[in-house]
This record gives sequence, structure tokens and C-alpha cells, in this order.
Amino acid sequence: MKWLVTLSLVFLQAFAAAWTAYADEHAAPVKMAVRTDTRPFIWKNTASDEFLGFYWDICTEAIYRAGYQLETVEIGSAERKSILGTGRMTTKGNGQAPARIASLTGEPPANRPSQPETTEIDFLCDPTTITLQRMRSFPVEDGTPVLHFSQIVFVANSSFVKSKPGKDITKNEGKLPEDGPEPTCACILPWIDHLGAAARGDPSPPHSCQDAWWPEKEPAQAENVEDGEVSGEEGTPQNQQASFWDRFKIEFQFVPATPQQVKTETPKDYEVWGYVEGSTIGDALNALLSKPPENQIGAKIVCSRSYTSHTTAARAFCSGELSRYYGDLDIVQASLADQRNQTRTECAMDPAPAGAGRYEPYAFVISSRSHPGLPEKIDLALYSMFQDGTIERLFAGHFPDTKMSDFLNTLFRINSIPAGTILVEGTEEATSATGPGN
Repeated sequence: MKWLVTLSLVFLQAFAAAWTAYADEHAAPVKMAVRTDTRPFIWKNTASDEFLGFYWDICTEAIYRAGYQLETVEIGSAERKSILGTGRMTTKGNGQAPARIASLTGEPPANRPSQPETTEIDFLCDPTTITLQRMRSFPVEDGTPVLHFSQIVFVANSSFVKSKPGKDITKNEGKLPEDGPEPTCACILPWIDHLGAAARGDPSPPHSCQDAWWPEKEPAQAENVEDGEVSGEEGTPQNQQASFWDRFKIEFQFVPATPQQVKTETPKDYEVWGYVEGSTIGDALNALLSKPPENQIGAKIVCSRSYTSHTTAARAFCSGELSRYYGDLDIVQASLADQRNQTRTECAMDPAPAGAGRYEPYAFVISSRSHPGLPEKIDLALYSMFQDGTIERLFAGHFPDTKMSDFLNTLFRINSIPAGTILVEGTEEATSATGPGN
């Protein structure tokens, strides 16, 4: 009898330990990192201070179905990159030293320099493309990866929209001076910034171009004492009073200062293409532009520019700074629409995206550091949301004017796995369930 009592106590202790571990894991909320600028997937309404979007509804429902509470952490593209690499993000401290350190140094806490703080992220709610390279780069601790991709939840099409040539063509595309040195993007981009600053009356921004061909200051002219004329390059008095680059900015053409100079075959046309940093299509674009001849596509030099958010990229595109804007077309078009609504002006762009799109399978990134069972529970919750039609209903609500592509429809069908039946031996239900089938 004693052994039965002892065995019962052992079982009770094991059950209590298991329940305590379960309770501890579910007591701490899941820290979910959320983007604020990837409409229509997830964004923040600044007027109401609320998060909205297709992904917001999916992520919050999945976490609640998994049995956890939720805590949100706002992130940008830089924090997203850190999370994909380590599962953590670094934020600035509060500027105060811990009490024990302050007492040892004798300095008041407010005078101590701010210390960076590391925040553990459990769930990344962001339209993230699943790639083999990202899976290989996930951190491994004790021989096990701590970051995991969920099942694919969405299939997007990444491409670009192209601007229509505007009046100020020096912003995003045009011709370069024919007597300048061999053009490179390291000098083309700051030259464009220089012209923009000069037009606004602002000082020229700093740059890293080693062979800048534009003057930082207008060159001083030597005055002829005898006839009162200004000596220098040949031409009309109007041309003599303006620097070379001021004339080029106004006339969009070049008057050779040295007509005898031999022309080269180096391309003189250029375009500026933009993307949001950390995107897979941005990586693909830079890989293309890094191939010999570098930054050259056909007869044009193509320079790429990265932006920290789709908000800033859309603003740059609408202001004429980009010839092409790359990204997920749903996000790009939503960002441009939001920019038009804010500025009440239309963006000059081709109505239909140009070029072939890229296949972008989206999945969530989940960490098992703080919540070891979280990845499996989120997968189960997501499959249940596909199975009961929740995700399809959310798609219809957030994309009311979008017809589901054949690829996305197939993905939703694949993820809608059967609910299954709990079988109990010897019952009529078990007998009927073991009929034809696999």
C-alpha cells in the first residue's frame, strides 16, 4: 500500500511541476514586433494610435488562440534586420544608471550616460519573405535554432512602379555632362542632392565622392582691368556670369568648354531606383547592379537608393526623386495611395507595374527563447485559422477590391488541412471513421 501512495505522490509532483512550467510560460506576455508602415498588411493609424491591417488581425488572433497574452513593440527596418539576425533588438536606455552603480560612483543617476537595452522579441508580425539564406543565418543555441519560420501564410508579387518623366528630370533620370570624369553612383547621387539643395537655397550636403566634378563654391572670376570684362571660359556674357552646373541645371544641356576633347563611350544617361532597406527585392536589385559592368544596364547607369520605410520611399517617388520604386506591389500601391491622400496631389506614374514580378512567400518569424513551445503553438493556431476560414474572411475584408490570385488560392487550400477526428476504440464513431480512406 505504501508503494501505491508513494507512486501517487510522484505523479502529483510531476503533474504540479508540469503545470507550473506551463503556467510560467503563459504568464509572461508574447512580445510581438510590429511595423507601422506596411499597409495594407500592418500599419499604425496615427489619428487613433491603433494598429490595423490584414497581418495585425492574423497575428493577434494566432497569439490568443495559442493561449498567450500580447505586448506590442514598434519597429522600423533597422530593428527588423536585427530581429532577423538575433531575435533581439537594441534600444536606447533611459539615461539613468542602476542605483547600486550610482551609489558606488557617487554620481547622480541622471548624469550617467544612457545604456543600450536589449529587448527579446518573441514574434515578428511583418510581411517577411522566407528564404533559405535567412533560415541558415538564424542563431543556434545549444545545438538548436532559436528562431523559426511559420508555415507560408501569403504569396506576394514584388516588382516596381515607374514614374513618368517629369519637368525636373535631374532628380531621377537624365543625362550627365559629356566632359565630366567617368560617372559613378558615388558621385551621381550627391550631385543630384547638390542640385536640389542649390535650387532650395540650402548648403550642399556632405558626400563621399572623391572626384566631385561640381564646384562646392562658384569659382572666382578674374576681372579685366582695361575693358572691365570678365575673363574665363569663352561664350556669351550670360554664360560667363553663371557657373557650369548652374547652366546645366537650368538648360538641361551641356555647352562644351573644351570642344576639342575626345568623346568616350561611357554611358551618360542615368536613373535612380529606390527600395526599402532589408527587403529581398532590394537585395536582388543590388546584386544585379553589382555585376560587371557595375551599375550599368544597357546604355544607362542605374543608381539605387534605400529608404528606412515605405512612407519615405513613397514620398521620394511622388516628389520625383525616383524613376522606379521597388517592393511588394500591394504595399507599394497602398503607400503611394496614402501619400496622395496626405498631399492631395497625384504621383506621376505608369498605371500598370512594369517588369516581371518576383515570387515572395511570406511567413512569420517566431522565437523559442522565452517561450519554448511558442513556434509549435503558433503553427497550430495558424492552421486552425486556415481550416475554419478565418484567414480567408480576413483577406476578403482587407482586400475588398482584389481578386485572389491562383497561387494564393492554392496556398490557402493547402493550408486548410482537415480538422481530424478523435477516435475511441470500440465505439461506433471509431468503426465508421475507419472506412475507406487513408
